[in-house]
Amino acid sequence: MNKKTIAGVFAALFLLLSLLPAAGMLLSGQSVSAANETLSQPPKLLNPAGKVNLSVLKDTTDYIADHFFLRNELVNAWAALNAAVFKTSSEEQVLLGSDGWLFYASTLDDYMGRGMSDTELKRAASNLALIQESVESRGAKFIFTIAPNKNSLYPAQMPAFVPSAHETANAERILPYFASAGIHYRDLFSVFRERGEVLYYKTDSHWTDLGAALAADSIMDAFEKHVAYYGKEFSLSSEHRGDLYEMLFPTGKGTETAQSYADFSYSAEGNPNGGNAMRIETANEGAEGTLLCWRDSFGISLYPYLADSFGRALFLRSSSYDLTEIEALQADHVLIELVERNLDWLIRNVPVMAAPQRKVELTNAVFSDQIVHADAKTDSKHDLVYVSGELVFPYDGGAVYLCAGEASYEAFVTESNGKWFFHAHLAPEQSEGLDYLCVETDSALMCYSLQMK
Repeated sequence: MNKKTIAGVFAALFLLLSLLPAAGMLLSGQSVSAANETLSQPPKLLNPAGKVNLSVLKDTTDYIADHFFLRNELVNAWAALNAAVFKTSSEEQVLLGSDGWLFYASTLDDYMGRGMSDTELKRAASNLALIQESVESRGAKFIFTIAPNKNSLYPAQMPAFVPSAHETANAERILPYFASAGIHYRDLFSVFRERGEVLYYKTDSHWTDLGAALAADSIMDAFEKHVAYYGKEFSLSSEHRGDLYEMLFPTGKGTETAQSYADFSYSAEGNPNGGNAMRIETANEGAEGTLLCWRDSFGISLYPYLADSFGRALFLRSSSYDLTEIEALQADHVLIELVERNLDWLIRNVPVMAAPQRKVELTNAVFSDQIVHADAKTDSKHDLVYVSGELVFPYDGGAVYLCAGEASYEAFVTESNGKWFFHAHLAPEQSEGLDYLCVETDSALMCYSLQMK
C-alpha cells in the first residue's frame, strides 16, 4: 500500500470519527444529562421576542457539544482515566476525596472559610427574623435548620491539600446573629458530630436515610413533638447511586450500601416523584398537627419522617417563601431547611409576606438630601402591592423602613452583585403616600426622600 493510499485511509477514518458523534444523534438518539447536570436546550431560529436569534450558531454548537452520540460514555472513560492515573476529577463540580469519597466542589468556600461578609450575615439573620415574626403572628411554631455540607462533618476524607477553616464559615459565623435576632434554630451540626458515625453517602452530597431520620428526630424535638425514627430498624441494600458519582461517571455502574426505612403510615397526594416533586402534600390519620416545610434536595429523604409525624403536611421545594401558604394550609408548624452551601439565599430571594408595621420616631432622625427611587407593582395573586428599589448609599445591615406619614413598615433587604435592595409587600392603602425611606445605623436613623417611579 503506497503512501497516498495510506493517507487516504487515515483521512477517511478521521472524517468518519469526526462525523460519528453528530451522526449518532440521528441514528440512536441524544445523550441525556447525568445527575445534577444541566444541558443546553435545542437551538431556535427566533428568540422569545419573535426576532431572529443572532446566537443560533453558538446555541447549535453548545447543543451538539452537550448531546453528541456516546458523549456520556466518553466522559465516563475520561473521568476514570483521570481518577486512576492522575488522582484528579475531570468534573469541575466534583472533588476527589480519600478512600473513594466524593465531595461537591461548591462547598469549598464554606470548608475553607471563605464566605459572606459580616454585613451579609447580619442581614441574613434579620431577614429570617422577619419571616419568623410573620409565621408566629399567625400562631404557628417556627424552626430554621441548616443541612450541613458533607465535608463540614467529615473533613478527614477531604484532600490534604485543601485547607480547612470551617470555624470561619458562614454557618459558624452567623450563629451570634441568630442568637441576637432570636431565631429558633436547630443545630444539626452538633447533632451529627455528637453521634460520631458516618451518616452521609461516600459518593453523594446528601445524608443517608439513617442520617435523615436523625435530623428528623432533632427537628421534631425542637417542635416538642418527640419521635424516635433513628432507633428503629433499617433495611440494607446496595442500590444507591450517588449524585456526585453520576456527575463524574455518567455511565458508571457503581453503587453503595444504603439504609432504608419503610414502615411509614402517611399517604401522599399525587406523585412525589421520589421526593423530587416541587410540591408534596401528605396526610396521616394517626398523627396530629399541620406542617408547612420549605426544603431543598436534603428534604428528599427527610420529608417521609416529617410527613409521618404530622396529621397533614405540605413540602415545598422553593427558594422563595410564600408565607400566604400558612393560612391556606392552616399550618401550626413551619420549618425551613436550607443546605449550608446555600445560606446566602437568605439575602438573595424575597419572600411573599406583608411587611410588618413599626413605630418609627423621626424626631431625632438625620435627613439626607439624597433621593431613593422605588417601583410599585400590583401583586394581584396576593392582593398586595410590591414596592422595591436600590439602596443607593453605604449600607451596614441595619433595619430599613418605608414611611408614610406616621405609618412605617419594615422592609426585607437583599444583595446582588455588591448592591443592596429593599422589598416590601404592602396592602394597597399602605402603599399610598410613602415619602421616606429610613435606615438604622450605629450612629443615627438616616432618612431619605422616597420617590415612586
